[in-house]
Amino acid sequence: MDAREIALLKKIRIETGRKIDTLYAGEYRSAFRGQGLSFEAVREYAAGDDVRSIDWNVSARMNHLYVKEYSQERELSVVLMVDLSGSTDFGSTASKRAAILEFTAMMLYLTQMNNDRVSLILFTDRVEKFLRPRKGRKFVLRVLDEVIKIKTEGRGTDIRQAADFAARVLKKRSIIFLISDFMDSSGDYISRLNHISAKHDIVCVHVADPFEKRFPFQGLVECRDLETGKVFLTEAVTRDGAVQATGSFDTIRLSTDKPVEVPLLRFFEERKMRVRYR
Repeated sequence: MDAREIALLKKIRIETGRKIDTLYAGEYRSAFRGQGLSFEAVREYAAGDDVRSIDWNVSARMNHLYVKEYSQERELSVVLMVDLSGSTDFGSTASKRAAILEFTAMMLYLTQMNNDRVSLILFTDRVEKFLRPRKGRKFVLRVLDEVIKIKTEGRGTDIRQAADFAARVLKKRSIIFLISDFMDSSGDYISRLNHISAKHDIVCVHVADPFEKRFPFQGLVECRDLETGKVFLTEAVTRDGAVQATGSFDTIRLSTDKPVEVPLLRFFEERKMRVRYR
């Protein structure tokens, strides 16, 4: 790494260490309580048991109601699927890539505090890098190094391809954080995400810049596509495609002009409430 990359890595480590505390760790764990349940045994039905847990096959054989019991795995399996396409270089104050790096660092430190397994998929219009699930401080530091120093081969965005790759390599039920600006013109990636969500829990992390919502220019504007390098004229139009970009999936919305920890904590709190009353 050059001096700039080393300085950035040091800054991310220091600032993330200051922001992560027991509150974040506790909210993170609570938000995903109930993940990784594995079948343990059956027992006789008792008043108050959830009828959805009844094992009808065993109940029919025994002529009495039995319910399935599950044990909760202590560790989660977390996947960080990170978009490093050319469009993430954009930012009116800070770049979207800087916000992506900070969010990735916070999630890595949270998984380390909870002793969870974490894997990494870096993608553009292709899968650039895959690190298999591991845990521990050394692995967290290695992941941060990879995200910062990687020189991508692609510049475009293809979420479908990254989703298909995840479906092939992830054998265990996982929580997938898809971190992207979702500027993907390759096609209908939502259907691919819907497909893998049958097995995995998907959380979209939508990173945007204020200029993308309130463009500070009017009329025809000359722009350069950061993914293709092409220069073109376009009519300046204010729009917000965030909702359409992530479909109906749980979404954390980050902005380059605001701290990432606020929407992250809000998401954990809201998610925890839904898990509690599910």
